[in-house]
Amino acid sequence: MLVTKHAAELCALLVNDLFGELPSVGSSSTHFGFCGVVLVAGLTFLRFSQQRLLVALFTKGRCTLSQLVQHVSLGPRHLRNGLGVLIQQNLLYHYTDPDTGGTSYEANSDACYNLVRSGKILEVINSQYGTAERDLVQTLMQLGYARVADLTHAFTSRAPKTNGHTNGSHESSSGLIESKNHLNSALSRLIQAEILETVRPDSFRNPAEVYREIEADVTKTAPGEKASKNKIEQHMQIVERFKTFRDQSKALKRQLDQTSGPSTKRRRLQNGSRHSDPFDDDIELNPNVVVRVNHEKCLVELRNQRLADFAADMLGETTGHVYRSLLDLLTAKVSRCRADPLVGEENKGPQPSVTTLQIYENLSDEVKVLGGIGKAPKDKIDFDSAEKIRSGPYSYDSDSDEEDEPEVKAAPVPRGRLARAAAAAAAAAAASAKESEDEGSEDDIDVQGGHTHTNGDRSTKVKFEDGAIAKDSRLDQMRQHLLLLAESKHRFVRHCGTQGRGQWTVDFELLMDRLRESELDAYIEQSFGRHGLRLTRILREKGKLDEKMLPSAALMKKGDVQGKMLAMQMAGLVDVQEVPKDNSRLANRTLFFWFFDGERVQSQLLDDVYKGMLRCLQTLDVERHKERNILTFVERKDVKGKEEEVMTAEHYNKYNRHLEGQQKLLGQVMRLDDMVAVFRDY
Repeated sequence: MLVTKHAAELCALLVNDLFGELPSVGSSSTHFGFCGVVLVAGLTFLRFSQQRLLVALFTKGRCTLSQLVQHVSLGPRHLRNGLGVLIQQNLLYHYTDPDTGGTSYEANSDACYNLVRSGKILEVINSQYGTAERDLVQTLMQLGYARVADLTHAFTSRAPKTNGHTNGSHESSSGLIESKNHLNSALSRLIQAEILETVRPDSFRNPAEVYREIEADVTKTAPGEKASKNKIEQHMQIVERFKTFRDQSKALKRQLDQTSGPSTKRRRLQNGSRHSDPFDDDIELNPNVVVRVNHEKCLVELRNQRLADFAADMLGETTGHVYRSLLDLLTAKVSRCRADPLVGEENKGPQPSVTTLQIYENLSDEVKVLGGIGKAPKDKIDFDSAEKIRSGPYSYDSDSDEEDEPEVKAAPVPRGRLARAAAAAAAAAAASAKESEDEGSEDDIDVQGGHTHTNGDRSTKVKFEDGAIAKDSRLDQMRQHLLLLAESKHRFVRHCGTQGRGQWTVDFELLMDRLRESELDAYIEQSFGRHGLRLTRILREKGKLDEKMLPSAALMKKGDVQGKMLAMQMAGLVDVQEVPKDNSRLANRTLFFWFFDGERVQSQLLDDVYKGMLRCLQTLDVERHKERNILTFVERKDVKGKEEEVMTAEHYNKYNRHLEGQQKLLGQVMRLDDMVAVFRDY
């Protein structure tokens, strides 16, 4: 993460805001042994000094304890307490030099920023894994990291007991962890899914520093020895050693995969109850193993959710559920959204794919796949085009023209069953338009089961082939959603094979480029209107363009183009290059070429988003300070849950207004975080 001024202030404020709320849960943390004691002991100090400490580390970079004493103007004892709490929360990198014995500290900007996503991560864990796993991840987020033995003691001690025995019925009704076997099962499942990772001493080192250390060790030469000329072999050796270092946290995952089998299928939840796990009584984890949350894998889960929501917005909720099931299978072995910048692209083998049968087995029975599919007569559907198989990725610029794309002929498909093509929606629209023309050229139609509906003052009637899809099997209906995803202009999936009733894959880089482009277009249109969006699209397509050609290309007046381009130049969206025809450099002897730099715009937009999030949180702090008396009163144990009864009408209304304002500010922060994730992390 490139730390700008606003990003550094935002990270420090996020940590300060989180630890300001943690004392309310300090009582539950005391069950976790020494970790909880250190956390609670440092909270009072950290609440007032952590912002200065983190800002100093962001500003000065790596520092020793003596340097921090000078920068922060605090005593060594206070600094050690604050550093201990920050290290416990994985917010700092630290390394002790074995030669000198000195310890240096460095801020972990990614971990600090990830605090804003805690709620989103818990929500997706709850929906994908269950209540018990969400409870476990939430506890580890509060503690930073913890031993398995401490977790076992904490979760088993809170279980209600009757006559000295644990009440077994409570577990099935709440879904929370209240037994050792249940905890081991949840831990094993999350470790195998890479949501949790094991912690070792090297886990607190900066990966970039480890990479530089490995690089220096591989490239060093003895006195008088010449440097090796085989740079490629040296680079491969450095990459392999760094991968070995990075994958040490997955040793327990590999061990569990060998003993329990790979955990690739999502557990289906029904009515909130947990299905029995055959390994509940067999798994026994080492009590001294230390675990923490792996935010890289959590980002993969968040990306899946974002893409599924994107597909649901474009094609319907049912299609979004089918797409989420496909993404879960494709990313089961994906550890991170983007390639590690230190080692580059790692997956150089064949692109993973899943079959229709695998998606069908993974899809929840509660998803009604019959909905969200348009109806069209069979003679209106181009089956060859719908079943077309593409062995290579889509061309990024192709929307409808696909003549140059590699093509593999699909096996013959029976028309009556499999081929409710992805073009069914488009064919339905075409059929609707034709019917409307025949009936009198109506503008808008409302179609449902071939009946006549009234839209405004006009009645329309569209006839479709009712009952055709109802006879198909659930598998064939689900396959129609996959074809819809493949034929979408956003290229959600690619039909890449015929095995297992069809193979499917996702070109994540191209898909995310589409999503980033749509987000950027929405930002430009909101800021500079549709004319500004039109001009930037022209520059993206043409590259550098002479200002004399812009009015004709955009179909706008010259004065309007100049005014809009100057406004966007002041905002940093576009820039101009001056090319003089001669040494006189007169304006009438100079060519002015406008251009749009997408990477620079995204970088500037990210900094603006950081600034917006920072202002929202600062405003929230000011509002909390204004209403500090009411908020302190509401936090009392004898008031919680009975605010309306205890408080006067004036104070209760003021408290509600504060909660509404707080909800709006936090909602805006979450929306801005979605933009950060799209432009930076996904």
